[in-house]
Amino acid sequence: MSISWNDSYLGKLRKVVGTQRIIVNSVRAILLDDEGRALFIKRHGDRKWGMPAGAMELDESIYDAMKREVKEETGLDVLKATLIAIYSSPTTQTFTDRWGNEYHVIEYLFLVDKWSGTLEKATDESVDAEFYPMDNLPEASSELFARHHQRVFKDYKKFDGKLILE
Repeated sequence: MSISWNDSYLGKLRKVVGTQRIIVNSVRAILLDDEGRALFIKRHGDRKWGMPAGAMELDESIYDAMKREVKEETGLDVLKATLIAIYSSPTTQTFTDRWGNEYHVIEYLFLVDKWSGTLEKATDESVDAEFYPMDNLPEASSELFARHHQRVFKDYKKFDGKLILE
């Protein structure tokens, strides 16, 4: 069961700081099926496709944040995952959302090596879930996210065990 945005750390922080730019620690998870296709969810709010992802809450590790986000958005339990990249460049990781809130995102990209459970097509945060070939990704919520998804999979393909830092 996910918490509401207003009750989340970011929701509470936004009540205090308004729309000014803040640093947000976030996670993104690559989950591949046996055919090498990547899992995408259609988000409840904007009905656009994205990878399982979200912001870290207070009192949780970045690894626990990734496990929670995957569970909330897909119903799957992460058993093992590898951190493959950290993105923090202000030139590529800063954006303004549709409400005028500014973010500088530090994103931790995980490859989920092992999971259990049954994929849920709809959760509190998603209305659909499908596996897509990496060369035929679904429509993202923005051109920024479409480019980021392509970058994530490019980095996944070149990952050789050494953490990618940007």
